[in-house]
Amino acid sequence: MAIFALVLITLFPFLILAVLSKNERIVYYAHFWPTNAARVMLFLFGVRLVIHNKELIDGDGQYIYISNHRSYLDAFVAGAAIPNFLKFLGKAEILNWPIMGYLMKHFYVPVWRKDKDHRSWSMSEMNKLIKTGCSFFICPEGTCNIGTDFFIRFYDGAFKLAIETGIPVVPLTFISTGEIMPRNNLLLLPGMVHVYWHEPIPASEISYENIEVMKEKVQNIMREDLLKHYPQGKYQLQN
Repeated sequence: MAIFALVLITLFPFLILAVLSKNERIVYYAHFWPTNAARVMLFLFGVRLVIHNKELIDGDGQYIYISNHRSYLDAFVAGAAIPNFLKFLGKAEILNWPIMGYLMKHFYVPVWRKDKDHRSWSMSEMNKLIKTGCSFFICPEGTCNIGTDFFIRFYDGAFKLAIETGIPVVPLTFISTGEIMPRNNLLLLPGMVHVYWHEPIPASEISYENIEVMKEKVQNIMREDLLKHYPQGKYQLQN
């Protein structure tokens, strides 16, 4: 918590200055400050990233990244691992958090997950912002999976965004974030996180009629990675 607070407090004045400048170029580069800070924080936390299949992704490209979701640590891992101009879709409760709320309001897109109308607003905002050339990171499960099954329900948003914008979807698989920082426990342990990249799925392959099929396809891609580390076919129950 001390490392997290120190890095955020150091970064915060620069984020405010970037927003107040109203200079699009400065705001663009400001998006890379939190992701670089995520790399620093993971290093100081004692968390090592091992990224597989880096060559599949163009660092200058535009993608809709989706991953499995087991921990608050996933946002740090995504920021540290993804090289692109990146925005996040995050839960609206973060708006009430100091510093993180400012970052969410001015740089990313909040969503009230249980409010259908607000989910529609979030989709509209992402459609507008993606025209700036950014990529998005979205956890289609919507909340941390604290059970033993590999996946809980996937929401449609990431797939609909691909349909409406023509931006390809890239599945990512995160391994061990739930063990290093369990969802219901603030304890963070040093350790290794594996990140698996996959070939982008062209938006042309996704339609409103086959969203359920595409969800299953993405889950099967992630499941292959997960089975390498959890051969029993399930996660261990988080403490």
